[in-house]
Amino acid sequence: MTDSFEIVTRDRLEDLSPEWPSGAPSSRLDVGFHAFQSRGFLQAWMASFGRAGGQTFHFIELRDGSGNPALFVPVRILKRSGIRILQFIDHDAADYNAPIIFRMTMNWTVAQAEKLWRRILAQLPSVDVVELTKMPKEVEGVANPLAFLGDRASDLSCHATDLRRSWPQIDAEVPRRTTLLRKIRGLERVAPVGFHLAETEEEVKRITEVMLRQKQRRFEETMVPGFDVDRDKHDFFRDGTEVFQRCGMLKLFYLTAGETVVATIWGLVSGKRYYAIMLSFEGGEWTRHSPGSILFYRCLQWLHGNGYEWMDLGIGNEPWKLESCRTTIPLVERREALTLRGRLYLQRVRLAERMRKLELYQRLRPMKWILLRKLRSR
Repeated sequence: MTDSFEIVTRDRLEDLSPEWPSGAPSSRLDVGFHAFQSRGFLQAWMASFGRAGGQTFHFIELRDGSGNPALFVPVRILKRSGIRILQFIDHDAADYNAPIIFRMTMNWTVAQAEKLWRRILAQLPSVDVVELTKMPKEVEGVANPLAFLGDRASDLSCHATDLRRSWPQIDAEVPRRTTLLRKIRGLERVAPVGFHLAETEEEVKRITEVMLRQKQRRFEETMVPGFDVDRDKHDFFRDGTEVFQRCGMLKLFYLTAGETVVATIWGLVSGKRYYAIMLSFEGGEWTRHSPGSILFYRCLQWLHGNGYEWMDLGIGNEPWKLESCRTTIPLVERREALTLRGRLYLQRVRLAERMRKLELYQRLRPMKWILLRKLRSR
């Protein structure tokens, strides 16, 4: 059956077919996708991460024998040290890498997926390495055919809270709920507490700037690279926010204590799933009130009350995600060398990964960012 698929590759975002989902709320029931492959996300990504040289972009559209859309997949070919690497359009900005799947009656097998993948590769410029990462096994309840290509489980998983249950069930699972309610009362004694959803253009811009400042402070406190060394990431959130608001994907929540914004959650919507992508909170004396945890709790209430089905915290095995969510979404990946240069490249990658796991590397790595920030401040 895969032989009947017509494969069209487009190299410009402007040339995407009208059926490519914008990301805005839609009444269509015949398509499943994550926010990270929507037209809106790709537009914001291309204007930030995509502006660097050394990469080409390819938007793959598969249609059945009748011309109906079947699978849409955005990929890039990255040139690194002379090696051509085929990847999803991601660059650590996406939590899930998956195709846009239009509903069709097909029971996929590994053999069918491999055959289709070889046909797709034949349509693209030649590459040395294929890196397909963070692939979920299904998208909105539909089997993901690209996941059949996975040859190993990813080290990291995604984590989410199922909001289709009653609120008492969800509420009972909130970590240290009694302590959290006490924190809420304590914060209310300091100043009036407000829960807000940014709606106007001015409000969204103002809260986004607060979020970027709070997050940068946290990056520096935890000694990891932040917006100061990754301007693409900074601009994705600063400038992309306008794109996401315009196409109806943005949900930016924030918590105030008096006149102070003490926590924010910047996230995107696709269907009935909310992706909480960037969380931030104010430092100093405010931290003892756990404003981030309070805002997360208020968001759960709001999303449940407004008919959302999932609060998705995305990829990462941080303890707070494992503690906050009862649903784990496993991911698979595939790394494949297609040439001798590709095999040598993957050997170097695996060696570097082993080095990064060493205890000495883990101890010394934060010092690099401390030193760089001191040099930059001078």
